[in-house]
Amino acid sequence: MVSFNIYVPSYNRPLTTTTYKYVDYCTYVVRKSQEEDYRKAGIENIWAIEDDKIDSALKVYTYVIENAPEEVIALLDDDIKGFVYRIDTMDYIQDKETITNEIERLAQLTCDLRIGYLTTDSAKQPFYERPFNFVSGTSGAFKIINRNYYKVKVDWEIEYCNDIDAILQELITNRVILHPNYFIADALIDKNSGGMSTNRVRSAVLNSVTAMENKWGKYFSYNFKRNTPKVHVKR
Repeated sequence: MVSFNIYVPSYNRPLTTTTYKYVDYCTYVVRKSQEEDYRKAGIENIWAIEDDKIDSALKVYTYVIENAPEEVIALLDDDIKGFVYRIDTMDYIQDKETITNEIERLAQLTCDLRIGYLTTDSAKQPFYERPFNFVSGTSGAFKIINRNYYKVKVDWEIEYCNDIDAILQELITNRVILHPNYFIADALIDKNSGGMSTNRVRSAVLNSVTAMENKWGKYFSYNFKRNTPKVHVKR
């Protein structure tokens, strides 16, 4: 039996985080200095870690991936406001059991197919093609890591594009990721208060994009007008 859990890294959002409302179970990953704030807000399952070990988005994701006891883990953004089936139409799901079952099914697929990395799309429009199809490689509000096959090495120069860097690393080492299009998370994208990315400095984003362009060349580009990255890999 493969062990599995859902983790929700969160910072500065004890009163505005929403993700726990949409899954049957999850563990919030917070800084020790904020643990009591989250417990007072009604978050019961908490993994509190020393502040300096998870004081950036990349640090907290890396820490969970390296130290979680489960073999397979889902990492969900803390500002999810629901999930969507999006084949032909956009059908919003609010039922926690249905959502949790879908996440568990995708986690099981990573085991059955021996795949290390799954990430969903970030686009919020109907999808008219196959339910699994690698096109641009954008990364949405939740990911699944199968630690038995995950080969990504952390590149600390790439803070704000680390999810895209993970996609490209997995493609170059394992040759495949899972990228389901039929099921996505609908997140607030930092419109609620708090959060790790509200303090992003444009120069830091520029540095990350430059590092990605130097590292991956023609396989990566970034549209600054839309603030969207793109992966150029023919599959």
